[in-house]
Amino acid sequence: MHFTQRRPAPTEERILPLINVVFLLLIFFMLAGTLAVREPFEVTAPDSSSETRPETEPRRLLLGADGRLALDGEVLDEAAVVAALAAALADDPGLRVELKADARTPGNRAVVLLEALRAAGLEQVSLMTQARQED
Repeated sequence: MHFTQRRPAPTEERILPLINVVFLLLIFFMLAGTLAVREPFEVTAPDSSSETRPETEPRRLLLGADGRLALDGEVLDEAAVVAALAAALADDPGLRVELKADARTPGNRAVVLLEALRAAGLEQVSLMTQARQED
C-alpha cells in the first residue's frame, strides 16, 4: 500500500491571519489612543464651578506645589518666565496666559507670581481650575 504524503500548507497561508490581527490591533490603538502634550511635572488644579473657555490658545504657565515654574512645557525660574512673557507681550499686546497652579501651592506664592506678571505688563491671566467632584 502506498500512501501519498500530505504537503504542509505554504507558510504564507499560516502567517496571513497573524498579520491581519496585528494590523487590526495597530489601527485600534491608533484610533483609541490619545495624543497629548506631556507637562514636565504633575500639577493638580483647584476645583471650580465655572465652565467658560477662551476662544484662542493662550500661553500656559504651570506652578508646581514645590514652587517650580514651566512656561509652555519648559521649566524656567521666575525671572526667566517674567522676561519671556514680557518679550512675548511686546510682540502681541493681547497676549493671554493661563496659570495652572497646583492645589497644594500656598496662595501667597500664586499672588506673588501674579503681581510679578502684572508688573511686567501682562493683564490677561486666567487661573485654571477643574470642576468640583460631586459626591
